[in-house]
Amino acid sequence: MLECKAAMVSYTQANRAKRVLQQHGISSAIYRLEHLGPEGCGFVLNANADCGRVSALLSREGIPFRSPQEGRDVR
Repeated sequence: MLECKAAMVSYTQANRAKRVLQQHGISSAIYRLEHLGPEGCGFVLNANADCGRVSALLSREGIPFRSPQEGRDVR
């Protein structure tokens, strides 16, 4: 299954994003980053969908996010 990882600017926004994705049938999880990246984001949202769909939904809802990356779910 494809997985999209998007850096979130805050836990509040990550939680809001998770609820929006859930309303569209997309499961996701929020993880705290141990080491902050160059963008300074402390949380990442892992969604079980392609990044195009995730980006479109979050943009439409006005939820800020950074660096969406697709990959394979290895769980």
